[in-house]
Amino acid sequence: MAMSGHRVLTLRDGTCLLVRAIRAEDAAALQRLVGRSSDRSVELRFFGPLKGLSDEMAERFTNVDGEDRFALVALAPENPDEIVGVVRYAREAGTDGAEYAALIEDRFQGRGLGIGLTRSLIEAARENGIGHLYAMVMRENVGMLSLLRSLDLPERKHWRDGAEQVEIDLKPDTAA
Repeated sequence: MAMSGHRVLTLRDGTCLLVRAIRAEDAAALQRLVGRSSDRSVELRFFGPLKGLSDEMAERFTNVDGEDRFALVALAPENPDEIVGVVRYAREAGTDGAEYAALIEDRFQGRGLGIGLTRSLIEAARENGIGHLYAMVMRENVGMLSLLRSLDLPERKHWRDGAEQVEIDLKPDTAA
């Protein structure tokens, strides 16, 4: 299982956050993260308004097997019981592709947390045999689109259901 312990992620402004794999008991903290997030952030992540994360959704997000479904959380520097960012992937059955999603608390957006978490997630995905990640991104979600671009990995984009589906290739370029 990739990344069982904590690791430290240092943001561009020097803030240090602990990062670890998500656990089943994180469900309530995940609900609090969604509750603290702006309507805008929630809408960009869930493609529509959401009053809050239901118990059922929170349970599904935290119940991962560490291989086909994996997630990392960043903990608040002032309170390790609070989650300020989460990135996840879920493998599409029978393929080496997985859907990617992320939610970063508003006060941590634009500070390097999303990209830092995503790089660690990609590391774990590669170890677990994931060949590419798909992200469904609303066109106005410029933060996420630029995050995906800054990974410097081959990507393809196409429209699907009014959103941008970005596919990121995790396999090293064998032609080079």
